[in-house]
Amino acid sequence: MKIGAIIQARMTSSRLPGKMLMDICGKPALERVIKRVQASKVEDIIVATTVNDSDNAIVELCEKLGCKYYRGSEDDVLLRVLEAAKAFEVDTIVEITGDMTLVDYRHIDTLIDVFNNNECDIALNAEIFTFPRGFETRVLSREALERCNKECDNPVDRQHCSTWMFWNPKGKQGYKIINWEAPTEQRRPNLEFTLDTAEDLEFLNWIYSFENAGYNFSNGLDCQTVINLVDTYPNKYAKVDKIKRKSVIDEENEWYESHKNVKPLEKKGAKQDEQIQSPDNRIGRSRTRGRPSGKRK
Repeated sequence: MKIGAIIQARMTSSRLPGKMLMDICGKPALERVIKRVQASKVEDIIVATTVNDSDNAIVELCEKLGCKYYRGSEDDVLLRVLEAAKAFEVDTIVEITGDMTLVDYRHIDTLIDVFNNNECDIALNAEIFTFPRGFETRVLSREALERCNKECDNPVDRQHCSTWMFWNPKGKQGYKIINWEAPTEQRRPNLEFTLDTAEDLEFLNWIYSFENAGYNFSNGLDCQTVINLVDTYPNKYAKVDKIKRKSVIDEENEWYESHKNVKPLEKKGAKQDEQIQSPDNRIGRSRTRGRPSGKRK
C-alpha cells in the first residue's frame, strides 16, 4: 500500500494572494512545507495545484525541487486530490494544506501508524481541535476518498477535500473515523500557526529566524518547540492572536442554513466514545461506523 503525501497549494488565496511562494527566512512557504513533510516516512510527495496560469510558478518551484505535482480543478479540491492520488498510484493519502508551514513530521508518522494499525477510513488530529491550528494532518484511504467523491453534494466540503467524511452530518455516518487527541503539553487549540495573513507571515519569519540563527532545539522546530517559544515570548504572538478567522465549520453552516437541507454542524465536533492507544502511548479516540476494529491488512 503506497503512502503518499498530497499537499494542496494554489496562488489565488483570497486573504493573502501568492502566499505559497512568499519568503519565510530565505525559502518559499511551500518549500518549507515540502521539506518538513520529507522528514516523515511517506513514500512520495505530490503537490496538487490547479490548471490556472497563476499556478505555473508553483509548478516551476516543484520542478526546481524535484517534487512531483498534479494540476487539476481550482474549486473542487476533493477531486483534485483524488486525481493526484490516482495519477501517482497512491493508496494511502496523507492530506496536507500548503499553508501549514510548521506541520510536524512526527504527527504525520503517528497518524500513519494509527491508520495502519486500526481498521478505519480516516485517521486525523482535527476532527475535534486539540492541537494548535496549523498542525492538522489527515491520513485516509484512496478508496474512502473515491466514495466521498461520489457522495459529497456541497461545494464547501469539496473545497476542503475530506471534511465530508468527518464533519458533515450527512457524510460522516458512513465512515470509520479515528481522532488522535493532543497530549496535555500540546493541547493548545487556542493557538493558530497557519499562513493566512500578513501578520501570520511576520510571525512565521520570527519562528524560523531561530532555525536560521543556529539554535539547536532538541527536536527542531516541532509542535512543542513552537508552543514553548510562544509561551516564552507572548508579545510575538499578540498580532496573530487578534486575527479574526472564519472556520470551515462556519463556512459549512452558512451553506447548510442557506439551503435548509441539513441541520448546522456542532461547533466542537462529534462526540467520541471509544479510546484507542496510539503508537507513542498518547491517547486518541475512535468512533465505530460499520466495520469492526482490527489490524489493517
